[in-house]
Amino acid sequence: MAEQIIFFNKNQADISDESVVATASQGDDYTDYALNRKNDSAWITTGSVDSDNTYFEIDYVDEKTITDILLIKHNFKAFTIQYYDGSYKDFSTPINETNNTDDSTHFTFNSVSTTKIKLIVTGTQTADQDKYLYQFISTTQIGQLNAYPEIKQPTLSRNRKKQKMLSGKLNILESVGAFSTTLKVKVLSSDADLTIIENLYSANEGFLVWLCGGDESQFKNERMGYRMEDIYLMKCVDEWTPEYYKGMYQRGMKIDIKLGEVVD
Repeated sequence: MAEQIIFFNKNQADISDESVVATASQGDDYTDYALNRKNDSAWITTGSVDSDNTYFEIDYVDEKTITDILLIKHNFKAFTIQYYDGSYKDFSTPINETNNTDDSTHFTFNSVSTTKIKLIVTGTQTADQDKYLYQFISTTQIGQLNAYPEIKQPTLSRNRKKQKMLSGKLNILESVGAFSTTLKVKVLSSDADLTIIENLYSANEGFLVWLCGGDESQFKNERMGYRMEDIYLMKCVDEWTPEYYKGMYQRGMKIDIKLGEVVD
């Protein structure tokens, strides 16, 4: 079953929060790589085996509220995740995987306030392989759309700059770049969806946009921007213009949201 676009608040363990501390029983020097929003660096162990029961722990220091955890690009087959409340406890929906085959996973549960989260990996998809995790995201959900907007002009920019050489050939400089897109709905009348959109425009900091909504199989191909691993910290680039369709107040609103990836 297809899942629609989901919006989350900024990762409570984001690298920009200097008070957050990530530690691990193995590969401790690389823990911050799982918090930097990048899919080209990761927390990874060296010489680890399944029986090590390797842990990865987040210490928020200050109490944080979370409803969702996403593990982006990993190789865990068997693992548990718990939150700290005087001792480590299960979420309302326990996260205790024993035969996971996905390389990106999403868990949602009743809201908890906590200062720590612990992930314990007891098995990898290839036995005794070193563990790796590209992104650890703990957050609260802003909402999931009911509507299916057009995803217009999705752009994975490399910020290319061209310089013509004396030979006539081009020298092209490029950077890591950023993602941007526009979401369009001709007429949107869902009160829940409109509330989500108002919250996006009201947000004072970036929010996470997951275009696949947890189901990349709804797309014919697994393409960049629509995969489980593609989740971006974004903000609304344009202004909120709540215009009713053709001035007919009972028809709903025309939606045209321009989103751009941000630093914070």
